[in-house]
Amino acid sequence: MLAVACVVPVSAQDGKEDGSKDKSYASSFFKVGIKGGIDFISMSRFELGYISESVSNYTGFTAGVAFSFDMPLRGMTIQPELNYVSKGAMYRGENPAGGSEDARFRTDYIELPVNFQFGLDLILLRPYLMVSPYIGYAVYKDPGIVSWDNTNRFEYGIGIGGGVDFWKFQLQVKYNWNIGQLARNTDRIEAGGAVRMGNYRGLEVNLVFFF
Repeated sequence: MLAVACVVPVSAQDGKEDGSKDKSYASSFFKVGIKGGIDFISMSRFELGYISESVSNYTGFTAGVAFSFDMPLRGMTIQPELNYVSKGAMYRGENPAGGSEDARFRTDYIELPVNFQFGLDLILLRPYLMVSPYIGYAVYKDPGIVSWDNTNRFEYGIGIGGGVDFWKFQLQVKYNWNIGQLARNTDRIEAGGAVRMGNYRGLEVNLVFFF
């Protein structure tokens, strides 16, 4: 951001006296967009009460806003976002009565990723690679029987992927790794169930529309 602050005044001075170039530069330098997509989440290890570790992928959703800044280095863009992200796990295990039971654990987050994009400017397309550190805070969980006291609401991690810009659209595909444990107390399980181990990871696919 310090580099951006240094470059903007210099670029503005290079424009025409009537300011026409300044306006064109500003419109291409910064963009705002809305985004939406789906994620395919799995867990490294998961345990909820009496249910065993038979875990399958969970399909969630993402929605939010994106802010794109073009950097002085050609083809490089910094794109912070503010997103609502649904994550979870589907699993099956034996219940105390001896039968099997399907269940779901879901946690929704407010996430702030910062996407560092390195692309190649072509005539109609801009393919790019992307590294995305992120932080988030859990605002919803299901089932409600799992206590917030035993769950880490704060999350942090990193995503790696790529995509392509075309016209006013941007396609994103990345794989995210949450770092740390989802559970606070990994050595005990309360009656009624509590998340014991593991954290979220998975593939995320989004489409962004810039105004």
